Amino acid sequence: MTINLPEELERFVHDQVSAGRYLSEDDVVRDALERLRRLAPPPLPGTGLGSIGAMRDGADELDEIVEHAMKLRREEPWRPVPGE
Repeated sequence: MTINLPEELERFVHDQVSAGRYLSEDDVVRDALERLRRLAPPPLPGTGLGSIGAMRDGADELDEIVEHAMKLRREEPWRPVPGE
């Protein structure tokens, strides 16, 4: 696996090894990911998608709701649509 980091993060990883806090750059990244995994919320039951997947699903549903509302507004406007 290859990971590309912004220069400031790459420098931070290198500095952690230089300071003797870690034996290698791989160890810095591994520790950071393990800490992130402990903080991340568990996936939603039955989805395997976690929070990001749930937000993506929610955004898709919101798009459908907005599309339906705009259709209704075009068919039966209760007030003029700006610009029309």
